[in-house]
Amino acid sequence: MNDTPSRQSAGPVETTCEELAQRAAEMATGWVCADNPLSQDRRWELVGLQNPGSAQGEMHAFDRLGAWQRQLVRVLASADDSEEGRDRVRVARSEAVAQMRDLLLCGIPSAERLHRPWSTSTDPRAQLRSFIGRHRRDPESGGAGSAPESHHGTAAAEERP
Repeated sequence: MNDTPSRQSAGPVETTCEELAQRAAEMATGWVCADNPLSQDRRWELVGLQNPGSAQGEMHAFDRLGAWQRQLVRVLASADDSEEGRDRVRVARSEAVAQMRDLLLCGIPSAERLHRPWSTSTDPRAQLRSFIGRHRRDPESGGAGSAPESHHGTAAAEERP
């Protein structure tokens, strides 16, 4: 009897919906900095993982994601290097991870109900695994392979492509 997996990976293997959503939420939260907000592409990628099901749902999810980001950025920008400031950042990041995890978990049954025949992957767990795999490459940059992008408030950053 061999209880070891047949394939070893460089990182942890996420098996449950909760684990997948948690890992993806940690990655997304790690992208947010006080002076460098999420790029438009990253915001839309996170909206897609929520599988909102309609254009109206996408816009609502995009707005909700913006509020999530602003809440975290506010704390990050106001924190100093004191123990209290570091505690506020830890709490804010933990809350942001929990909120994003919940949004991603809600996207799983939503995607299963959608049954998109044109999609290459109808399994929302596969979407999360793919997202994690793509962004796991470079842990120094928040897991994305390059430093977070910034549009510093340009109107184009707030519009959908």
